[in-house]
Order: sequence, then C-alpha cells, then structure tokens
Amino acid sequence: MAERRIKLTRKGHEKLQRELFILTNEENSKVAEMLAEAREDDQGEEAVFFDAMVSKERLDERVAHLQNVLARAEIIDADEDPDVITPGNRVTVYDTAEKEEFTMDLLDTEEITHGRRGVSLDSPVGQALLGKGVGDRVKVEVPDGVVTYKVRKIEMIPYED
Repeated sequence: MAERRIKLTRKGHEKLQRELFILTNEENSKVAEMLAEAREDDQGEEAVFFDAMVSKERLDERVAHLQNVLARAEIIDADEDPDVITPGNRVTVYDTAEKEEFTMDLLDTEEITHGRRGVSLDSPVGQALLGKGVGDRVKVEVPDGVVTYKVRKIEMIPYED
C-alpha cells in the first residue's frame, strides 16, 4: 500500500527542511563529540556512554522521520478550489451558539506536530470543514458537545504567517 501524501504549506515545508539540516549537521556533530568523549573517558563511566548512545538513537530516529515526511510531502502553492475548503486554507467561521467569529488554519497533522498552529485535517473539525463552501453550516462533535459553524470566508494561508 502506498504511503499517504502529506500536504504541507511552503512555509511548513521550509521549516522541516531547516530542522533536518540542523539535525544532520549541527546536532549530529554534537552527539558525535559526546560519543567520542564518552569512549575516551578513562573513568569507565558507562552511564555517560549510554546517554550519548541514547541521544544518537533519538537523533537518528528524528532525522529518519523528517526525511520520510519530506519525501512524501506535497507542497500547497495554490488553492485547489477557491470556493471549497481544502488543505492549506485559512477559514473564518461563525459559531452559532457562542455568537462569535474566528479564524483557523487547516493543516496536515505533520505540520501541526512540528510546531505550526492550526486545526489538523484529521481532527473532527478539520474533517467536517473539508469540502465545504462559504455559507455552508457544519455540525461537529467536540469534547464540549456539538458545535455548529457557518463558513464565512475561505482563503489561502499567507506565506508570511
């Protein structure tokens, strides 16, 4: 089975590339130094060596994960359909019960996991909003109960954000 494509904003993609660069260059050399020092330690401190090995394993796992995400990434440069909510959109909704309007960015879970603020496409709210247009109402079950949103505006997330 083919792995799922990951839809990332250009900014999110660049952030992951920067993190991968830092991990493979700067952090990797720090961990290598720790390992070298631990090997040279004539005190026989196994705990220092063990800590260095654990750090190296975590670093390797993180690098492999980022490489996998970037290999499966599809960069969202343009709105697939400006009339319909799609990944990479900034959506303004009106909460009919709370009588308030707010805006949310719809992002892939990977982008949110890596520090970007937004609503995951895999969340109940994200799933309910996908494919809807301006004027549509959606009911979503959230931890506090059922909320009803009316879609007011759909736009691409600006690159500068």
